Amino acid sequence: MNLAGIAVNIYRDQLTNKKKKQPEKQQTGYNNRLGWVFVSKDFTKETTKAVRTYGSLFNVSKDYTYFTPNTFYRNDLRRLSTLRWINTMSIDIDAKNGENKGITLPDVQELITAAGLPMPSLIVQTPSKGFHIHWFLEQPKRASDKLNAHYSRIQTCIAEMIHGDVHAVGPERLFRLPTDENTVFHSQNRVSFDTLCEWFQLVQEQDQQDVHTYKKGFYKGYESLLQHPAVQKILEGVHEGQRDTACYTLALAYKAAGYDEKTAEAYLHNWNQKNTPQMRQMEVKRKVKSAYRGRFHAPSAKKIRELSGMLFSYVIWEEAKPREERTYSHIQEWEGDVLAFIRAQGGQVSGSQRDISDQITSSVDAEKKIPYATFKKVIARLEEQEILSKRVSGKGRGASTELRIINEVKARRTQSEASKKEQDTGSKNNGLNSNTIKDTVVGGTALPLSAGSRLALPKETLTPVILPTSSTLSKPAPIPGNVPSAFVSALYNRGFIDGRFIFRAWGKILLAFKTFGITYHSIAATGDYTRLSVDAVAVTVEKKGSLIAGDFQGEERFLKYLFGTMKGLFANYRSDQIKQFVEEIEGLGGITLSHVGMELEDELKAARVVDRELLETKLAEIEREQSARQRSKHYHNYSAFDLNASLNQFKLFMKTDD
Repeated sequence: MNLAGIAVNIYRDQLTNKKKKQPEKQQTGYNNRLGWVFVSKDFTKETTKAVRTYGSLFNVSKDYTYFTPNTFYRNDLRRLSTLRWINTMSIDIDAKNGENKGITLPDVQELITAAGLPMPSLIVQTPSKGFHIHWFLEQPKRASDKLNAHYSRIQTCIAEMIHGDVHAVGPERLFRLPTDENTVFHSQNRVSFDTLCEWFQLVQEQDQQDVHTYKKGFYKGYESLLQHPAVQKILEGVHEGQRDTACYTLALAYKAAGYDEKTAEAYLHNWNQKNTPQMRQMEVKRKVKSAYRGRFHAPSAKKIRELSGMLFSYVIWEEAKPREERTYSHIQEWEGDVLAFIRAQGGQVSGSQRDISDQITSSVDAEKKIPYATFKKVIARLEEQEILSKRVSGKGRGASTELRIINEVKARRTQSEASKKEQDTGSKNNGLNSNTIKDTVVGGTALPLSAGSRLALPKETLTPVILPTSSTLSKPAPIPGNVPSAFVSALYNRGFIDGRFIFRAWGKILLAFKTFGITYHSIAATGDYTRLSVDAVAVTVEKKGSLIAGDFQGEERFLKYLFGTMKGLFANYRSDQIKQFVEEIEGLGGITLSHVGMELEDELKAARVVDRELLETKLAEIEREQSARQRSKHYHNYSAFDLNASLNQFKLFMKTDD
């Protein structure tokens, strides 16, 4: 995995896929989750630049060498005081000036495990043959003076333990940008900040006792687990209140080390004689049976630390095996299989969740079914990513779940990434799918297709069939990258997979908007406009058919009806906007009304206006409202004047009569 995948793992939602435009900022407001990443050429201020989007980060990575894995809330000052999010624990192992001369990656791995630290997420080698080591946090931590200080204390301690640079500490520091060439180790492992705090506390306690032998670890495998000083301490016997946990933990240790159940039980009966008081023999037998027949394959490092009171951790430094060689598949790979199954059923499936999961098998091993627990996790992830919709009807055993693909573009990208992961078996770097970062927005790539390629049908489809449009070419063209993903999905889910047809359909949408003075860029910046285009597709399909339903009436009829439908929907949309605006201004005071008019005039002066005709109509409505109020005021004043005059005349008449 190179910079693209690594960046997403570090920053997640702290960077955006594209720069926010002014209308979006007005709609969504201030986002306090975003942060600035600083990049630099040589640690000098003159060559430092701040970026806030993934696209900007990738563009500048060609010219810049260093980056900040943690993010800031200001783009002009890289200081502790401007830090917003802490994402990683990072250490610099320097190899300059004779320090750590000849250090290798296995040496670094040995130092990490000997220190009792968890497996890192990323190791980058520097040109001087040093290393930058990063542990990605499970959840980013909001920076504060107190947290920053504790972070630096833990960072200094880790640096001391693994021969790092104790002077290169602080969450605001720069580190070398990862590339395919300098990334020497990468894993999916993440660590919680609490775990690092616990590690730091144990180190402090043991340093006070001056017991450094307890810091020894191992990395070659489970076979040396029982020889670790922390495990040996537990084997010396434990007190009441620890016996059950200790017995189960030791049984897992014997299991991981390769001992059979009977041998482990015999050893633990001998161990039980050292406990104060002893456990019942039946309890020992029960714990061993539970450990060997349960789902855990090795003991918990945390339990060993708690029982022994010593620093303990074990890391198995091995690369991920190909999927067909693993007993457990990554959840991302199962996502691809679930989507392929649903697509093979026409994009929608219903029934009990267990029945559905029982029908889904691995794409590399047809005899392997998805575990039910994994299936539920996959559905939750796909639902969260807005790729899949889930609707449950009924309760209990009679409940039925409907699963439907609602974003075909994202679904295809997810499958593509899973497929690429399966194929990538020869390298520790997983490679990069060009769409790992880029979301499917206007101007981006709609699907992971290169020029001249076409979409592959699901592996479950026995006979590959390309649904035809009126194109005279035998193969469908790639999906155009400048068409919004929601619009692409609306057509693709109904069988329109040819990029030429999708491009022509989008052209009709643009033409319909153009008749109202709406430009292409304005459509891209307004979510309501894209949603209207999707609605236009739904209405057109209902009247003119679709390929997937088999009632398609022809390309020209479809596109002509789509154009008229889009015009009608937008005319109604604009009419509703004006009606709502009129209702709003009728309740405004005179000063507020004038202020709204001035704001509209300022918007019209801008270089790029989303809907100029709408703004002009709103201004005209304000002028009508102001004119109506002036006439009403004038009439009221005139009526009051006439009434006063009549009263005066009446009084004069009465006096004359007297």
